[in-house]
Amino acid sequence: MTSTASPQHRQPIIEVVDLTVTFPTPEGEVTALDRVGLDIEENEFVCIMGPSGCGKTTLLNLIAGILKPSRGHIGHKGSPITGPGPDRAVVFQADAVFPWMSVEDNIGYSLKVRGRPRQETEAAVDRYVSLVGLSDFRKAWPRQLSGGMKKRVDIARAYAADPDVLLMDEPFGALDIMTKERLQEELVKLWQLSPRTVVFITHDLEEALFLGDRVILMSPRPGRIAAEYRPNLPADRDMSVKTSPEFVALAKTLRDALKTFH
Repeated sequence: MTSTASPQHRQPIIEVVDLTVTFPTPEGEVTALDRVGLDIEENEFVCIMGPSGCGKTTLLNLIAGILKPSRGHIGHKGSPITGPGPDRAVVFQADAVFPWMSVEDNIGYSLKVRGRPRQETEAAVDRYVSLVGLSDFRKAWPRQLSGGMKKRVDIARAYAADPDVLLMDEPFGALDIMTKERLQEELVKLWQLSPRTVVFITHDLEEALFLGDRVILMSPRPGRIAAEYRPNLPADRDMSVKTSPEFVALAKTLRDALKTFH
């Protein structure tokens, strides 16, 4: 159930090498991440989890280019990451839809800003508004949408931007359990229909195991890679897989590992 190495026949799209991040505080320097090494392959769905304060979001922000490492290297397709770029899109926990734009205008926003042809923008909007199940709401305003529907808009907008890497920071964390599980199923289907490299931050171990090709467990601060797990679930999975003996056993393994941090 565990693995420490990625398959050799695929080249990593994200490379993290001996990465350390420190922050100054009134009490002195704090190390958020310590000598982290991680390869993420093209079109791999990687979930990163660990206890609060372990540096999950810091690592995501480094890949996004929002933060810079204190030491070490982080790269995308062999080039150092020096700042944000259109090749990496971020979906945060908080809704990021523009309230003054319709669903379709939100989804097509990044393409319009980049000056893409109208036909290309409309085609992308048509594709992703359908894939996230909002065809009947494409003219709707955000105030007319539920929390789960707004999150679908966020995800569709990120996908429509056509990034190499989709970075998701606890995007379902504020949703009720039924909406959360429905969106987990929908995200798996969307990823299968339109593959992307996904880095997904979560504190929910069942969410991590359900979504991820690979689950990275981080230790308490200073954050390090403590373990890796490969759930190997069926591609056409739904919530019923969470009651399977294999899933229950792996969830117990991960839960026991988390308990050692307390």
